[in-house]
Formats: sequence, structure tokens, C-alpha cells
Amino acid sequence: MTTLTKAPAEPRDRRTGFALPGPYRAVLRQHRTPLWIAFGLLVLGAAALAADRIWVAHAADVFTATDCVIRHTTPECGGEVRGYLDAEFQFDRNLDYAGMAVLVLPCLIGAFVAGPIVAKELESGTYTWAWTQSSTPARWLAARLAVCAAFTVTGVTLFTAVQRWAWTTGPELEYVRGSWYERAMYGSLGTVAVGYALLGLAVGALAGILLRRTLPAMGAAAAVMGASVVLLPLARVHLWATDTVTSSNRNPAEIPDSAYEVERGMLTADGSRVPKSLCLDWSDKYQQCLADHRITGWYTDFHPSSHFWPLQFVETGIVLALAAAATYAAFLLLRRRAA
Repeated sequence: MTTLTKAPAEPRDRRTGFALPGPYRAVLRQHRTPLWIAFGLLVLGAAALAADRIWVAHAADVFTATDCVIRHTTPECGGEVRGYLDAEFQFDRNLDYAGMAVLVLPCLIGAFVAGPIVAKELESGTYTWAWTQSSTPARWLAARLAVCAAFTVTGVTLFTAVQRWAWTTGPELEYVRGSWYERAMYGSLGTVAVGYALLGLAVGALAGILLRRTLPAMGAAAAVMGASVVLLPLARVHLWATDTVTSSNRNPAEIPDSAYEVERGMLTADGSRVPKSLCLDWSDKYQQCLADHRITGWYTDFHPSSHFWPLQFVETGIVLALAAAATYAAFLLLRRRAA
């Protein structure tokens, strides 16, 4: 009797779903601790801001139920008034702190990518192992940038979304809330936050490849991004056409409370613009100055709050173009040095 034997079946791979390619998985495994810590801090910051927004709304409801008023209050309401104003003040400060943190974030991202992600491996020589494992220099750099970009875009988008929700939906405050055009608010309420974060990533990669030393690369990337965050917004008001109001009398026309005044000056009889400093209203010769220069009215150029998103999108596009240029330069420089 012949016994038929079957060869053991090959084990099936039960893993299904998406799996990261090798170079990307290696970057995530190598730098998982700082990446997840940074992402966790952004999530915790967003959660703290959301909790503060909920708390100040609760404090407003509780205060409204007491029938107390802030102005001309009575001694019996002193504790309730102080408690509510303290909650308002802390909420307003936290919005400012969150906005300032978003402004600093591109500098930190640039320093991190320049140092631990790129320059450290080039300085220590560990990159040679990756380049000999069927991974080209371009793929090596692309993996690092892609992993960092995924964490950056996700974390910054979440944080800015919560910041905008807290800023736009919070209760009316006795303290004046930061205006949309203030630098900390503007930079944390829209798309420019992601743009500058990605610019920091690209500048960090370029600095790391260019200098190939960890600390100098980190310092250079942070310095370049610090200058970018300070200088690029100076051109912000010119990225979209302003609205203009004029007055035919000798008093400036009013603009909406939420508008950002760009320029104000005087108009002559022929429609020419002259600076408002030409005739100083506190001078004894103010009226004579107006007559001598044939001043007939005033003009005011301003950005209404409806210009927020057009300004955001134009600036984001410019910043992303700079990020693309820096990224291209990083890949080009890496290819030349690896040749």
C-alpha cells in the first residue's frame, strides 16, 4: 500500500493593508521617539486649547445665570465678576501663546531636520550603509522629508484648526481678542502655518546637506527660518488689492472695526495723494496748511476681514514655492556630492 504524502503548505502571509516601504519604515523606526514626542506635544497643545475654550464658555454661562454685570457691579457680585474676568483673561492669553508658538515652530522644525535627520548621518558616515542597501541618495533624502512632512502637516493642521475654532467661536470677551491681522493670530489661523512649517523642513534639509555638521546646520536653519518668519510677512499687506474709502471733508472716513488700516493720507484738489504728516492737526497753522496745499479730503487704504483668506492663500503659495525651490536645491546638491 502506497502512502501518499503531501508537502507542507507554504505559510500564508496574513498581513494585509498598507505597509511602508523600507526606507520610510527605517526613518520612522530610527527617529520615532522625537517624532512622536513632537507630534504628541502638538496634540496636547490643541487639546489644552480646546479645553480652555470649553471652560471659558462654561464660565460665561455660569456668570450669565448669576444676573451680575461687569460694569457698575455690586459688592455681592465681586467674586463672580473676578472669576469670570480671570477665565476670560487666561483664555485670551492662551490664544496669544498658541499663536506665538506657531510662529516659532518653523525654526524648530528646520533645526530638527537639519541636525538629527540629515546632518548627523552625513557627519557620522552612517548614510553609507543606507546607500549600499539598494537605496539611492535621492531616495534616502526623500524618505526623510516625506516622513517628517507627514508628521508636520498633520500636527500643524490639527493645531491651527483648533486655534481657529477657539478664536472664532469663543464667547464675546470683555478683553479685546487679538485681531485677525495681528502677526501671532494671522500666522496661526490659516494655511500659512503649514506653508512656513514645510519651508522650515526644506531649509533644514538644505542646511544639513550643505554644512554636513549637526550643530552648524541646526543653527543655520534656525537663523534662516527666523529671518523668513520676520521678513516675509512685511510684504503681506501688498499681496492683495486693498479697499479704499475717501471723504470729501477734512476728517478721515471711518473703516470697519475689524479692518486692517494699511495707509491713510490726504487728497488734493487734483486727486493727488499726500502724506497725512504734511499738515499736523495739532499745529496752529493746520488750517493754513490745508489751504496752501489745496487739501480737499482724505483717503484710507485698508484690508477688510473678508481679505483674510485671499491673503492667506497667496502667501501660502509663495512660501510653498520657496519650499519647493529649497527642496530642489537640496536634492541637486546631494546628487552632486554623491557623484
